[in-house]
Amino acid sequence: MLTRNTILRTFIVFVFISCQFANAQKGYKMEFGGMLGFSNYLGEIGGREKEGRPFIMDMKLAKTRWSVGGYMRYRFSSKLAVKASLNYLRISGDDAKTVNPARKYRNLSFRNDIYDVEATLNWLFYDSKKPIGIYNRTSVFFTSYLLAGIGGFYSNPKTLYQGSWVALQPIKTEGVSYSKFGLCVPLGGGFYFTLNKRRRAHRIGLEINWRFTTTDYLDDISTTYKNPSELSSSTAVALSNRNPELTKQPEGFSGNYGWQGVDASGEPVNQAPRGNKNNKDSYLSLNVTYGIAIKSHYTRSKGRRIRTVSF
Repeated sequence: MLTRNTILRTFIVFVFISCQFANAQKGYKMEFGGMLGFSNYLGEIGGREKEGRPFIMDMKLAKTRWSVGGYMRYRFSSKLAVKASLNYLRISGDDAKTVNPARKYRNLSFRNDIYDVEATLNWLFYDSKKPIGIYNRTSVFFTSYLLAGIGGFYSNPKTLYQGSWVALQPIKTEGVSYSKFGLCVPLGGGFYFTLNKRRRAHRIGLEINWRFTTTDYLDDISTTYKNPSELSSSTAVALSNRNPELTKQPEGFSGNYGWQGVDASGEPVNQAPRGNKNNKDSYLSLNVTYGIAIKSHYTRSKGRRIRTVSF
Protein backbone atom coordinates (compact mmCIF):
# COMPACT_ATOMS: atom_id res chain seq x y z
CA MET A 1 0.00 0.00 0.00
CA LEU A 2 1.28 3.45 -0.94
CA THR A 3 1.83 5.62 2.16
CA ARG A 4 3.19 9.11 2.68
CA ASN A 5 6.26 7.81 4.52
CA THR A 6 7.07 5.44 1.64
CA ILE A 7 6.75 8.25 -0.89
CA LEU A 8 8.89 10.63 1.16
CA ARG A 9 11.66 8.03 1.61
CA THR A 10 11.62 7.31 -2.13
CA PHE A 11 11.87 11.02 -2.88
CA ILE A 12 14.86 11.50 -0.55
CA VAL A 13 16.70 8.55 -2.11
CA PHE A 14 15.85 9.82 -5.59
CA VAL A 15 17.24 13.31 -4.87
CA PHE A 16 20.41 11.90 -3.24
CA ILE A 17 21.21 9.59 -6.16
CA SER A 18 20.46 12.32 -8.67
CA CYS A 19 22.85 14.73 -6.94
CA GLN A 20 25.59 12.11 -6.83
CA PHE A 21 25.25 11.48 -10.56
CA ALA A 22 25.12 15.18 -11.31
CA ASN A 23 28.30 15.92 -9.38
CA ALA A 24 30.09 13.15 -11.23
CA GLN A 25 29.46 14.64 -14.64
CA LYS A 26 31.67 17.28 -16.27
CA GLY A 27 29.36 17.98 -19.20
CA TYR A 28 25.68 18.79 -18.96
CA LYS A 29 22.80 20.33 -20.81
CA MET A 30 20.17 22.51 -19.19
CA GLU A 31 16.75 22.87 -20.77
CA PHE A 32 13.92 25.32 -20.02
CA GLY A 33 10.49 24.98 -21.56
CA GLY A 34 6.72 24.97 -21.41
CA MET A 35 3.87 22.50 -21.96
CA LEU A 36 0.33 22.84 -23.28
CA GLY A 37 -2.27 20.13 -23.76
CA PHE A 38 -5.19 18.18 -22.34
CA SER A 39 -6.11 16.63 -18.99
CA ASN A 40 -8.54 14.05 -17.63
CA TYR A 41 -8.99 11.94 -14.52
CA LEU A 42 -9.92 8.50 -13.26
CA GLY A 43 -12.29 8.43 -10.30
CA GLU A 44 -15.90 7.82 -9.31
CA ILE A 45 -17.43 9.68 -12.28
CA GLY A 46 -17.01 8.31 -15.78
CA GLY A 47 -17.45 5.06 -17.67
CA ARG A 48 -19.97 3.88 -20.19
CA GLU A 49 -22.77 1.31 -19.74
CA LYS A 50 -20.70 -1.01 -17.52
CA GLU A 51 -19.69 -0.65 -13.87
CA GLY A 52 -16.43 1.05 -12.93
CA ARG A 53 -13.41 -0.29 -14.81
CA PRO A 54 -9.70 0.40 -14.40
CA PHE A 55 -7.38 2.57 -16.49
CA ILE A 56 -8.67 4.55 -19.48
CA MET A 57 -11.74 2.34 -20.01
CA ASP A 58 -13.53 4.27 -17.23
CA MET A 59 -12.58 7.70 -18.54
CA LYS A 60 -15.09 10.10 -20.06
CA LEU A 61 -13.37 11.79 -23.01
CA ALA A 62 -16.17 14.35 -23.32
CA LYS A 63 -14.98 15.86 -20.04
CA THR A 64 -11.38 16.32 -21.20
CA ARG A 65 -10.08 19.72 -20.14
CA TRP A 66 -6.78 21.63 -20.41
CA SER A 67 -3.29 21.47 -18.98
CA VAL A 68 -0.45 24.01 -18.99
CA GLY A 69 2.95 24.04 -17.30
CA GLY A 70 6.60 24.95 -17.27
CA TYR A 71 9.67 22.82 -16.66
CA MET A 72 13.43 22.70 -16.24
CA ARG A 73 15.35 19.57 -17.29
CA TYR A 74 18.97 18.83 -16.40
CA ARG A 75 20.65 16.03 -18.30
CA PHE A 76 23.50 14.69 -16.22
CA SER A 77 24.45 11.61 -18.26
CA SER A 78 23.88 10.12 -21.68
CA LYS A 79 20.85 8.17 -20.42
CA LEU A 80 19.49 10.08 -17.43
CA ALA A 81 18.03 13.50 -16.69
CA VAL A 82 16.16 15.11 -13.82
CA LYS A 83 13.17 17.31 -14.48
CA ALA A 84 11.30 19.77 -12.25
CA SER A 85 7.91 21.02 -13.38
CA LEU A 86 5.05 23.24 -12.25
CA ASN A 87 1.62 22.47 -13.72
CA TYR A 88 -1.95 23.72 -13.77
CA LEU A 89 -4.70 21.33 -14.84
CA ARG A 90 -8.46 21.27 -14.76
CA ILE A 91 -10.36 17.99 -14.41
CA SER A 92 -14.09 17.58 -14.57
CA GLY A 93 -16.83 14.98 -14.34
CA ASP A 94 -20.62 14.81 -14.64
CA ASP A 95 -22.92 11.84 -14.04
CA ALA A 96 -25.28 13.27 -16.66
CA LYS A 97 -22.68 12.35 -19.31
CA THR A 98 -22.57 8.73 -18.19
CA VAL A 99 -24.65 5.95 -19.78
CA ASN A 100 -24.49 3.62 -16.75
CA PRO A 101 -27.88 4.05 -14.99
CA ALA A 102 -26.52 3.71 -11.44
CA ARG A 103 -24.13 6.61 -12.00
CA LYS A 104 -26.40 8.66 -14.25
CA TYR A 105 -29.21 8.98 -11.69
CA ARG A 106 -26.78 9.59 -8.84
CA ASN A 107 -26.56 13.01 -10.55
CA LEU A 108 -23.26 14.21 -9.04
CA SER A 109 -20.83 16.51 -10.85
CA PHE A 110 -17.65 18.46 -10.16
CA ARG A 111 -14.72 20.40 -11.54
CA ASN A 112 -11.31 20.75 -9.94
CA ASP A 113 -8.43 23.12 -10.66
CA ILE A 114 -5.21 21.34 -9.69
CA TYR A 115 -1.80 22.93 -9.17
CA ASP A 116 1.11 20.54 -8.82
CA VAL A 117 4.88 20.56 -8.58
CA GLU A 118 6.88 17.48 -9.55
CA ALA A 119 10.41 16.10 -9.62
CA THR A 120 10.98 13.20 -12.01
CA LEU A 121 13.82 11.08 -13.26
CA ASN A 122 13.88 10.71 -17.05
CA TRP A 123 15.38 7.57 -18.57
CA LEU A 124 16.40 8.40 -22.15
CA PHE A 125 16.23 4.87 -23.51
CA TYR A 126 16.62 5.87 -27.17
CA ASP A 127 18.69 8.70 -28.59
CA SER A 128 19.57 9.01 -32.26
CA LYS A 129 23.34 9.27 -32.50
CA LYS A 130 23.21 10.86 -35.93
CA PRO A 131 20.94 13.61 -37.30
CA ILE A 132 17.76 12.31 -38.90
CA GLY A 133 17.73 15.29 -41.28
CA ILE A 134 19.72 18.37 -42.21
CA TYR A 135 18.11 21.56 -43.43
CA ASN A 136 19.68 24.99 -43.54
CA ARG A 137 22.60 23.80 -41.42
CA THR A 138 20.25 22.63 -38.67
CA SER A 139 20.65 19.05 -37.39
CA VAL A 140 17.57 17.22 -36.09
CA PHE A 141 17.88 14.49 -33.45
CA PHE A 142 15.20 12.22 -31.92
CA THR A 143 15.00 11.17 -28.25
CA SER A 144 12.42 9.06 -26.41
CA TYR A 145 12.17 8.59 -22.65
CA LEU A 146 10.26 7.19 -19.68
CA LEU A 147 9.66 9.18 -16.49
CA ALA A 148 8.91 8.48 -12.83
CA GLY A 149 9.13 10.59 -9.71
CA ILE A 150 7.17 12.27 -6.94
CA GLY A 151 5.09 15.41 -6.59
CA GLY A 152 2.70 17.39 -4.48
CA PHE A 153 -0.55 19.04 -5.50
CA TYR A 154 -3.29 21.40 -4.38
CA SER A 155 -6.88 20.69 -5.41
CA ASN A 156 -10.23 22.28 -4.68
CA PRO A 157 -13.26 20.35 -6.03
CA LYS A 158 -16.36 22.44 -6.77
CA THR A 159 -19.84 21.81 -8.09
CA LEU A 160 -22.40 24.00 -9.84
CA TYR A 161 -25.31 24.63 -7.48
CA GLN A 162 -28.09 27.16 -7.96
CA GLY A 163 -26.05 28.99 -10.60
CA SER A 164 -22.80 29.29 -8.60
CA TRP A 165 -19.67 27.16 -8.21
CA VAL A 166 -19.54 25.92 -4.62
CA ALA A 167 -16.34 24.59 -3.00
CA LEU A 168 -17.10 21.10 -1.68
CA GLN A 169 -14.22 20.41 0.72
CA PRO A 170 -15.44 22.78 3.50
CA ILE A 171 -19.01 21.46 3.23
CA LYS A 172 -18.10 17.81 3.99
CA THR A 173 -20.77 16.14 1.86
CA GLU A 174 -19.75 12.74 3.26
CA GLY A 175 -19.00 13.99 6.76
CA VAL A 176 -15.27 13.54 6.08
CA SER A 177 -12.50 16.11 6.62
CA TYR A 178 -9.94 15.71 3.84
CA SER A 179 -7.01 17.91 2.86
CA LYS A 180 -6.74 20.06 -0.25
CA PHE A 181 -3.07 19.06 -0.42
CA GLY A 182 -1.82 15.64 -1.42
CA LEU A 183 1.07 13.61 -2.79
CA CYS A 184 1.26 12.07 -6.24
CA VAL A 185 3.51 9.67 -8.13
CA PRO A 186 3.97 10.74 -11.78
CA LEU A 187 4.58 7.96 -14.32
CA GLY A 188 4.75 8.35 -18.07
CA GLY A 189 6.91 8.91 -21.09
CA GLY A 190 7.42 10.95 -24.20
CA PHE A 191 9.69 11.94 -27.02
CA TYR A 192 11.17 15.09 -28.50
CA PHE A 193 13.00 16.33 -31.56
CA THR A 194 16.10 18.43 -30.97
CA LEU A 195 16.99 21.05 -33.55
CA ASN A 196 20.65 21.89 -32.94
CA LYS A 197 21.85 25.22 -34.22
CA ARG A 198 24.95 26.98 -32.89
CA ARG A 199 24.96 27.20 -29.08
CA ARG A 200 21.26 26.64 -28.47
CA ALA A 201 18.94 23.81 -29.33
CA HIS A 202 15.17 23.93 -29.78
CA ARG A 203 13.14 20.94 -28.62
CA ILE A 204 9.60 20.03 -29.66
CA GLY A 205 7.96 16.93 -28.21
CA LEU A 206 4.98 15.11 -26.80
CA GLU A 207 4.60 13.79 -23.23
CA ILE A 208 2.00 11.80 -21.32
CA ASN A 209 2.07 11.98 -17.53
CA TRP A 210 -0.24 9.98 -15.26
CA ARG A 211 -0.29 10.96 -11.57
CA PHE A 212 -1.37 8.37 -9.01
CA THR A 213 -2.48 10.10 -5.81
CA THR A 214 -2.96 9.34 -2.13
CA THR A 215 -6.52 10.73 -2.04
CA ASP A 216 -9.96 9.60 -3.20
CA TYR A 217 -11.44 13.09 -3.05
CA LEU A 218 -10.39 14.81 -6.27
CA ASP A 219 -14.08 14.56 -7.16
CA ASP A 220 -15.42 14.80 -3.56
CA ILE A 221 -16.85 11.29 -3.88
CA SER A 222 -15.53 8.28 -1.97
CA THR A 223 -17.69 6.46 0.57
CA THR A 224 -21.41 6.33 1.45
CA TYR A 225 -24.35 8.65 2.05
CA LYS A 226 -24.52 9.99 5.59
CA ASN A 227 -27.44 10.64 7.88
CA PRO A 228 -28.48 14.25 7.15
CA SER A 229 -28.49 14.94 10.89
CA GLU A 230 -24.73 14.27 10.89
CA LEU A 231 -23.98 16.81 8.16
CA SER A 232 -22.99 20.38 8.94
CA SER A 233 -25.54 22.39 6.92
CA SER A 234 -28.55 22.31 4.63
CA THR A 235 -26.19 22.90 1.69
CA ALA A 236 -24.22 19.79 2.63
CA VAL A 237 -27.46 17.80 2.74
CA ALA A 238 -28.52 19.09 -0.70
CA LEU A 239 -25.13 18.41 -2.32
CA SER A 240 -24.65 15.02 -0.69
CA ASN A 241 -27.59 13.55 -2.59
CA ARG A 242 -28.58 15.33 -5.81
CA ASN A 243 -30.91 12.65 -7.11
CA PRO A 244 -34.02 14.60 -5.95
CA GLU A 245 -33.12 17.35 -8.46
CA LEU A 246 -34.00 15.05 -11.36
CA THR A 247 -37.46 15.40 -12.85
CA LYS A 248 -37.30 12.19 -14.87
CA GLN A 249 -35.90 8.83 -13.78
CA PRO A 250 -36.98 5.17 -13.78
CA GLU A 251 -39.56 4.26 -11.18
CA GLY A 252 -38.01 3.21 -7.90
CA PHE A 253 -34.52 4.53 -8.68
CA SER A 254 -34.67 7.33 -6.11
CA GLY A 255 -34.63 4.74 -3.34
CA ASN A 256 -31.04 3.87 -4.22
CA TYR A 257 -29.63 7.28 -3.37
CA GLY A 258 -29.27 9.27 -0.20
CA TRP A 259 -29.95 8.26 3.36
CA GLN A 260 -32.86 5.79 3.61
CA GLY A 261 -32.67 5.07 7.32
CA VAL A 262 -31.56 1.90 9.10
CA ASP A 263 -33.12 -1.47 9.81
CA ALA A 264 -33.55 -3.16 13.18
CA SER A 265 -29.90 -4.20 13.23
CA GLY A 266 -28.71 -0.65 12.56
CA GLU A 267 -27.62 -1.26 8.98
CA PRO A 268 -28.51 1.27 6.22
CA VAL A 269 -31.66 0.35 4.30
CA ASN A 270 -31.55 -0.24 0.52
CA GLN A 271 -28.64 2.14 -0.03
CA ALA A 272 -26.24 2.09 -2.99
CA PRO A 273 -22.71 3.32 -2.24
CA ARG A 274 -21.96 6.94 -3.10
CA GLY A 275 -18.39 6.03 -4.17
CA ASN A 276 -15.67 3.40 -3.91
CA LYS A 277 -13.12 4.12 -1.19
CA ASN A 278 -10.88 1.23 -2.27
CA ASN A 279 -9.66 3.00 -5.44
CA LYS A 280 -7.71 6.25 -5.17
CA ASP A 281 -8.25 8.98 -7.76
CA SER A 282 -5.65 9.77 -10.41
CA TYR A 283 -5.25 12.40 -13.11
CA LEU A 284 -3.24 12.68 -16.30
CA SER A 285 -2.12 15.10 -18.98
CA LEU A 286 -1.08 14.82 -22.61
CA ASN A 287 1.08 17.80 -23.54
CA VAL A 288 2.96 19.22 -26.46
CA THR A 289 6.30 20.47 -25.12
CA TYR A 290 8.66 23.16 -26.32
CA GLY A 291 12.04 23.87 -24.77
CA ILE A 292 15.37 25.58 -25.32
CA ALA A 293 18.45 23.57 -24.33
CA ILE A 294 21.86 25.13 -23.65
CA LYS A 295 24.95 23.13 -24.50
CA SER A 296 27.86 22.99 -22.08
CA HIS A 297 31.47 23.74 -23.03
CA TYR A 298 34.85 23.16 -21.50
CA THR A 299 38.43 23.98 -22.62
CA ARG A 300 41.14 21.41 -23.25
CA SER A 301 44.44 22.19 -21.58
CA LYS A 302 46.45 21.55 -24.77
CA GLY A 303 46.12 23.87 -27.72
CA ARG A 304 43.25 25.76 -26.08
CA ARG A 305 40.78 23.81 -28.19
CA ILE A 306 37.13 24.24 -27.29
CA ARG A 307 35.11 21.06 -27.23
CA THR A 308 31.32 21.14 -27.11
CA VAL A 309 29.77 18.50 -24.91
CA SER A 310 26.16 17.72 -25.85
CA PHE A 311 24.01 14.73 -24.99
